[in-house]
Amino acid sequence: MVSPAFVRLGPSSAALTRQLDEASSGIYNEDVELTCAQVPNQFSPGSPIWLWLGSDNNKGAATDWAQGIRAYGVCKRNERIEGNKYEIVIGDILLLPRSVSKIELLEASPETYARELAEAAVIGLNNYSSQVVQILSDSEFAAIGAMIADMMPEIAEEVRKRIPGSAGIKIIARPEESGELTENSAEEGEPELPNYKSELEDDDPILREVRHLIEDDNWGGVMLQGAPGTGKSWYARQIAIKLTGGDRYRMREVQFHPSYQYEDFVEGYVPKGSTGFTLRDKHLLEMIQVAKRSEGSVVLVIDEFSRTDPARVLGEALTYMEGSLRGVDFRLPSGRRVNIPKNLIFLATMNPDDRSVDEIDAAMERRWAKIHLKPDVDKLRSFLESNGVEGAMIGAIIEFFVALQNHVEIGHAFFRTVKDEASLRRLWNRQLKYMIQKRFRFDNDTKEEIGVLWDKCLSALNPNPAVAAAASGDSA
Repeated sequence: MVSPAFVRLGPSSAALTRQLDEASSGIYNEDVELTCAQVPNQFSPGSPIWLWLGSDNNKGAATDWAQGIRAYGVCKRNERIEGNKYEIVIGDILLLPRSVSKIELLEASPETYARELAEAAVIGLNNYSSQVVQILSDSEFAAIGAMIADMMPEIAEEVRKRIPGSAGIKIIARPEESGELTENSAEEGEPELPNYKSELEDDDPILREVRHLIEDDNWGGVMLQGAPGTGKSWYARQIAIKLTGGDRYRMREVQFHPSYQYEDFVEGYVPKGSTGFTLRDKHLLEMIQVAKRSEGSVVLVIDEFSRTDPARVLGEALTYMEGSLRGVDFRLPSGRRVNIPKNLIFLATMNPDDRSVDEIDAAMERRWAKIHLKPDVDKLRSFLESNGVEGAMIGAIIEFFVALQNHVEIGHAFFRTVKDEASLRRLWNRQLKYMIQKRFRFDNDTKEEIGVLWDKCLSALNPNPAVAAAASGDSA
């Protein structure tokens, strides 16, 4: 009979415990071998296990690692070697993002813990056994999986795939505000959303260039630069959809802002009830785990890249974003080892003229390939034609648009809602005029020149001088 179990590493396995604690989360490609005594008969090859990192002393002293459930695995071998001594080999190991303690399970869902785990080995209320191998019931094993999947959404899919019974366990949470109980089941969550659909054609030149830079030239990330309205954010999202096949799970979009920190993007401590703080993975580490579990490309889009200091936010990770250093382990300030897999692609957007810092760190700059998106007359014409604008008006707007670029780059996307003269005038009065005034607040000559261009555009739309003058005066 094959039964699930806890394998608890104690003082004699301190070196192995330290090695597992420092390893990157995700698939662990090595088998774990250890020797122990008094292995239960129900524990045999095929038994699924939760691997528990225990203490390296018998005095209750603190350890260098967080004690708790560190990994899922499967017993590959259990052989008696002499007397009551057994040699155990564990494989098919999935390391969790962090060790999960008994108190975390209890705090995450007191009701679920009380119903399913109060009598369980190792994590139960009255379990003080120091045996290495301790048997769990099928429901206890599945309940632990369900709670871990609920606590760590970044690995939930992988856990549920390995522990099928975990999908049917109800996780009962107690909201702090109301004190009411709510029940959630992994099978009764939000309905699965369909994949995103990209609006890009396969032969789009920007998409092709991004593919070449990543796949052929081994760049760690691609930066889309350009003036406002050139479609940077739109392109980044559409390219991410193309590269991931629209799989929502394999793409994520974040936006930097002046208060963004390392603790918001890589890892940081968050409140843990009344017991202090606990370390949590943030966007980068979560997407690293997604990438390690995915065969295809995984994309992290960073919008408004320059609105904060990117070198501060990325920290030591910026070095290992480089294509040639993918898969190379490095240490985070917390002491954990991680590496960035090759299939994690970084896309970012930036307006070079709108920086919150004077100059982006040179080391940061050289790790990104740059694509400059320019104001595009063809895209402008496409917008206007799709909106039903008449030919004569299209010509006048394009002439104004092209002449405007000699003074300031303004993107074609600003004109995407223009469908008639009234909407064009609203665009000028409510947006473009203010941009011009701000950009050239100390350059009256240029402001006047642009004003002349606008008057010329209105004149082309209204051949009657009196009508054109009235329209120009209303827009001043």
